[in-house]
Amino acid sequence: MELIFILILLILALPTAYAAIIGAPIALTSKSQIEEIIKTADLKDGETFYELGTGTGRVMASIAKVTENKNIKVVGFELSPIFYLITLLNLKLRGIKNYKLHYKNFFNADLKEANIIFFFLMPKPMEKLKEKFIKELKPGTKVISYAFEIKNWSPYVVIKENKKLPIYFYQIKNQIKNIKDI
Repeated sequence: MELIFILILLILALPTAYAAIIGAPIALTSKSQIEEIIKTADLKDGETFYELGTGTGRVMASIAKVTENKNIKVVGFELSPIFYLITLLNLKLRGIKNYKLHYKNFFNADLKEANIIFFFLMPKPMEKLKEKFIKELKPGTKVISYAFEIKNWSPYVVIKENKKLPIYFYQIKNQIKNIKDI
């Protein structure tokens, strides 16, 4: 019985550790920061919001809750089975219905449909993601990075609350390969 328990823990822990290594460890976004993200992102009818790495699902759930009466798609990607289940539980307990949650590595996902993308990643994986953004995102797409700047990109807004991690807002201007142009 102990061996089965240990195996189950390993089966759950290994993908979670892998997700943290290739992306980032868990970092909770505060309620006031989520409110600022919603306000600054300025979600419009018909848009699609992606969260890359949902963690506990707080951001995704809040966006879905605020936009439930609008025609806004809310899509999340999570690679850790533990955090996928936590996100799913968070969405279900809040009674949220307007979402799609994928148990998938967002590096392998098609991001073309996104109008707004939110993520918390360490700087090294952000470099890889930046290349993906340049290839896939359409002009006008908003990119929101929690905690870390995207190297060589200029944010149009930076939110810094006292003793909280900053939030950087970017917008794709065009799809040319000159990163400084974005």
